[in-house]
Amino acid sequence: MRNDMIKIPLSRPYFDEKDIEEVLSHIREVLRSGWLTCGPLVKQFEDKMSELLGVPYVVALNSCTAALHALMLALDVGPGDEVIVPSITFVATANAVLYVGAKPVFADSDPRTFNISPESVQGRVGPRTKGIIAVHLGGTPCDMKAIMEIAEDHKLFVVEDAAHALGSFYNGRPCGTIGIAGAFSFYPTKIITTAEGGAVTTYDEVIAKKVRMIRNHGRAYFGPGPIETLGFNFRLSELHAALGLVQLKHIEKFIARRNEIARLYNRELKKIGWIRPQEVPLGCRSSYYAYIVCLSDDAPITRDELISRLRERGIETSVMYHAVHLQPFYRRIFGFKKGYLPVAEFISENNVALPMFYGLSDEDVRRVIEAIEVVPSI
Repeated sequence: MRNDMIKIPLSRPYFDEKDIEEVLSHIREVLRSGWLTCGPLVKQFEDKMSELLGVPYVVALNSCTAALHALMLALDVGPGDEVIVPSITFVATANAVLYVGAKPVFADSDPRTFNISPESVQGRVGPRTKGIIAVHLGGTPCDMKAIMEIAEDHKLFVVEDAAHALGSFYNGRPCGTIGIAGAFSFYPTKIITTAEGGAVTTYDEVIAKKVRMIRNHGRAYFGPGPIETLGFNFRLSELHAALGLVQLKHIEKFIARRNEIARLYNRELKKIGWIRPQEVPLGCRSSYYAYIVCLSDDAPITRDELISRLRERGIETSVMYHAVHLQPFYRRIFGFKKGYLPVAEFISENNVALPMFYGLSDEDVRRVIEAIEVVPSI
């Protein structure tokens, strides 16, 4: 089906006319100043993020992938080390470990939250384990109490991949502020967007300083200074920061609406016994970056058939993620076979992300539900 036939998209960033004018005003200032990257707007964006999350150090970068990569370097992860990661995640989580010559060790998923299973993590800790990357999938917080206890027992670091979780809370604490550091994404589909961008959050001044050097080719400051460490071009431009500053003004409004949409989905999907939504633990708030469901064993249709038939009705959906350990590249280098992580593999084969974004109307949600209800009879 052509894209122009899609009536309800999976996701869409939000900019009203006032936002657009404010962004353009910022861009004019940037262009007139001649300072196009890592300047005053990036610093303002970092400061606003710091205020929002209650952490002293925020380092803006050009992607969440860069944030994870920089954190592995800043935490001295390297050859011979292992880092435990979930298999149900975007591949960048595991790739960041490979980038520094270490080995990602895949853990299974919790069948209710679809997040990394603490029990599986515990079983994968070995003599070479250096840390854990906990991914708050779809914005739903991981069981951070259990994960932090495992880390403390074994003297491991915990990095939160909070790419989906800006605005999510675990027992009153913002996701991305519980482990040694957090990594955020501002890709166009995320809670707020800078078009492309990411950030590291931390309470640790040393980690923040290292990440700042890594994002700028290893220099401690801008200009022709000495190279203090191996670095990369992970800088965020002023133009991207201009988008982010305007988007941040709406963060609570965005989160509130996404939660309203999720409640409507939850209520209506209770009537459909063969679809199970991702569960948000008690005491937690999800950003609902994505609304993820999983088809049951007795579903009258396969996941891929459901996606195809909804698309025929003008509704865009997506597989949230395929299990990383079964991706061709990872199977080739590590030899994984089906059955290694049974829960993650079931989720991989049966998950669907339904439309979720700030501008989605209640009527749109009802149309999605109605389309799901009639699909098995088509």
